Amino acid sequence: MLGAMFKLGELKPRPGIYVRWYNAGGYARYARPLGVGAQVIQSDWGPVNKVITLNPASDIKSTIGTGKGAEAVTEIFAGGASYVHVVRAGNGGTVGSLQLETTDAKGINLTTKYPTSREFSVTLRDALDPAKKEFLVIEGGRQLESITFAKGGDEVAALKEALGKDIYFNMLTEATGEITNAVNVAAIGGTNPTATGEDYTNAMRLTESKFFDSIGVDTEDPVVHAAVHAFVRRKLQEGFRITTFLGANKNDDFETKVQRAKGFNDFAVAYIGNGFLNSVGEEVLGSRAAARVMGMFISGSYKSSLTKKTIDGALSIVGELAPDQYDTAATSGLLVFSLNSDEIPQIDYGINTLVSIGSDEDEGWKKLRRVRTRYELIDRIVVKFDKAMSNEIDNGPDGQQSLITLANGEIGQMIREGGLASGAMILDPDNAPEGDSAWFKFDNLVDLDGLEKAYLSFGFQY
Repeated sequence: MLGAMFKLGELKPRPGIYVRWYNAGGYARYARPLGVGAQVIQSDWGPVNKVITLNPASDIKSTIGTGKGAEAVTEIFAGGASYVHVVRAGNGGTVGSLQLETTDAKGINLTTKYPTSREFSVTLRDALDPAKKEFLVIEGGRQLESITFAKGGDEVAALKEALGKDIYFNMLTEATGEITNAVNVAAIGGTNPTATGEDYTNAMRLTESKFFDSIGVDTEDPVVHAAVHAFVRRKLQEGFRITTFLGANKNDDFETKVQRAKGFNDFAVAYIGNGFLNSVGEEVLGSRAAARVMGMFISGSYKSSLTKKTIDGALSIVGELAPDQYDTAATSGLLVFSLNSDEIPQIDYGINTLVSIGSDEDEGWKKLRRVRTRYELIDRIVVKFDKAMSNEIDNGPDGQQSLITLANGEIGQMIREGGLASGAMILDPDNAPEGDSAWFKFDNLVDLDGLEKAYLSFGFQY
């Protein structure tokens, strides 16, 4: 057989034709997941201090309950997100419990699956099928769930098996036999966990094994916001290019909101200063407004701008600003909503809280679109380098040039996609390669912005 395999550097003892194949530099293009966020919340349902991943089809109430946290997650999906990693933060809390009677007088203890203040009740009755019984979970007069099981004989065992599929109750019992029918037996004694700033910090750490673009919280507490900011900065240092969207307290005056925005002074933090009225008449403010903007941001392409993006389902502005306040917000890193020419609420200016740039930053870092574009470029090139270097590239001219070729291929692709205007990777002329290290830099790297300001000069003549 012609074409037996050989290894690089190997000399075969017999004459003949030998073959090998190798990677000549082609690697799959990096595909960044789109529309993935994370949210740390307090709620009245769901596992505590555990990450659960929801999608737009998830039943929010049966997975994370009700309240500000659930509303914030709903807003993220309304903004267009595909997935949200949710952590219910807190400690303490108690489960609700109730008892049902059995023929052996031992009775059944039922406890809610999670600590909760929700007011559930249970009804046990004969089903329409004479061979079945029906177990109903009710809240506020609304039936949440119906489970049927075999009637007669060891009904306790049959119900216990059926409850394995129930999302609301666990059973604790040594009873056997039949269960006495009951109507609206209330679960009592349940309370929600409480969450401090430290609890939010601990919950954020649980998301570290997941990929996401942005993280948010369901509170306007400045202490928690500081913890989120610290978490985001740490993750950036570790190589995770993420952002956070935080909402101002509706009771803060405009100057306080401006000062809080300036206090972050960070391209990875967006601070939302007002809100809007949605189609069912609810005021969407604070953490809910921030969640909506976050959903819009993470679901758009890396070169999408939030500036002048209209808000689906919004009817009017809550906390509309005066013209001079809109100017102040734009120069102070405060993202706010305004009305467009059709009187529809929109994001006035897609900015983050960066106001005073550092020595390693430029004005482009103040724009959310350009932050996303820069993250995209960094991720694409880092992934390409990682794959190439795992194939044992030599630190010589050929190996260095192969990396430069890969990087410039990505830059060219992003130029064609409309994300960059120009750019090229080169060896850093001020840092010569040595040992196992090589230094690279970029020449004329320009990322594109949206056309957001147009100046018209009308030269009238009489």
